[in-house]
Amino acid sequence: TDTLGYFPEQMPSEVMEGLLASMTRRLIRSKALDSFRLYGAFPIAIDGSEVCTFNHEPWPGRPHRRLADGTTQYFKSVIDAKLVTPSGLALTLATEILTNEGHEDFDKQDCELKAFYRLVHKLRAFFPRTPMVLLVDSLYANQNAIRLIDAQRWKYVINFKEGSMPERFAEAQALMALQPENTLQAKFNNIPQTFRWINDLPLAEFTPGVIECIEQPPDEEPTRYVWLTNFHITPKNVSEIANHGGRLRWKIENEGFNVQKNDGYCMAHPFSEHPNGSRVFYILLLIAHYLSQLILHGSLIESLACTFESAKNFARRLAESLRHWIVPDVLPMPGQIRFRPP
Repeated sequence: TDTLGYFPEQMPSEVMEGLLASMTRRLIRSKALDSFRLYGAFPIAIDGSEVCTFNHEPWPGRPHRRLADGTTQYFKSVIDAKLVTPSGLALTLATEILTNEGHEDFDKQDCELKAFYRLVHKLRAFFPRTPMVLLVDSLYANQNAIRLIDAQRWKYVINFKEGSMPERFAEAQALMALQPENTLQAKFNNIPQTFRWINDLPLAEFTPGVIECIEQPPDEEPTRYVWLTNFHITPKNVSEIANHGGRLRWKIENEGFNVQKNDGYCMAHPFSEHPNGSRVFYILLLIAHYLSQLILHGSLIESLACTFESAKNFARRLAESLRHWIVPDVLPMPGQIRFRPP
């Protein structure tokens, strides 16, 4: 374990980040992900998550919080950008670790926003010509975040809550009441939906649109969703933007962080108390999660299912094989393994 820990401490994290990004670039170049575009742009969900906690400061500048018993708890948090799809893929493009340098008291929102700005610039560097639509929560419903996204010439669908911008939210509700023609009845997964929307909400130098969706499952209370977007909203695209844009953001939590925490990737394990080592270990975890998704949606899985019955059995047998057998220097490929987007 000492040798394993030494390797990520010395490996430049920028190299590993470039490797992670190159995987998506390859799939984009091969047009394997084109069917998941939302009006030409790839849906990229961005969200933060806590990775692990420490009862001591593992390295200087770790975020911390004061617990009820008076002790200080240190923790490691990240903000990821994942390409999400309706079929359940959550492919990580880039990641940024939240830091707390220069602040005595850690404020999660402030630090997550700062990390968001760094992450956006990282995405632009890794994918300079890739059209994106960012799917983010209400934390980013502010002028500075919108200004940053707009500067990249990307689209956005942002959760819009009354507490984010109270005056603009109230104005949007009033304008929707004055435009009854902007109403649509639809169904998604056999659940009735009622859409209302407006275009050109005055917001600093921007004029985004607002979509409201009232979903009424049978025998349940209705649920309301509201989004802020720079798509021009029409009756033909409002349902697509809402259901394959705004609603898709939850995939980063369910198929992304939840899988990384609970399905054998041990995201909550520290692995290293070295700043660079901890970062490299997390990127290796993201690469492992990425590869497993490609395997599960590749042509190889059909034969593996017949032989091993489940993906977990295959992973277990593969790990044992790598532990006990030396891989030959010259290993012929059994054939071409193709990615089959679900």
